[in-house]
Amino acid sequence: MQTIFSWEQRKLSEIAQRESAAKKSSTDFPSVEYEDVVSEVGILNKDVRLKETQKTGIGFDGSQVLYGKLRPYLHNWLSPDFSGVAVGDWWVLKPVNVDQSFLFRLIQTEKFDDIANQSSGSKMPRADWNLLSNTEFMVSAEIEEERKIGQYFSELDNLITLHQRKYKQNQTLKKWRIK
Repeated sequence: MQTIFSWEQRKLSEIAQRESAAKKSSTDFPSVEYEDVVSEVGILNKDVRLKETQKTGIGFDGSQVLYGKLRPYLHNWLSPDFSGVAVGDWWVLKPVNVDQSFLFRLIQTEKFDDIANQSSGSKMPRADWNLLSNTEFMVSAEIEEERKIGQYFSELDNLITLHQRKYKQNQTLKKWRIK
């Protein structure tokens, strides 16, 4: 027998809280900056624990989602599984009665993106928290369903990454054989 889950409209402010506690980066709390994240993919492009400079930003503990509010069309987002410091124009979003992986996928939706890009500032546009936080999104009433959705998309991302690596390896092999 299949379980049918219900969905409801909820404001972003009801499912995510902005964290703002300042923290200094260290070896135990590495800094994450825009340049460290592969935009539109949401993964790190380096081991941020190897960074030696200390910077101040917003602390996170691995239970939150990071969203790049500066130039939101660049699609800088991250779901870290470690504690650290978000340096620069990040929103550190703590899930409230919603699964972290689901929230991470929600910030990647077209609706979220459209509203985030109704930003303020012309040279350095920033997403407007007041506008986004009052926007309603469809959210499952069951956290277990959210977990399954988040897990599905994580597995899909892993599969895409695997095939991209294989593609690059095959390109390299082809170039080597053509020589």
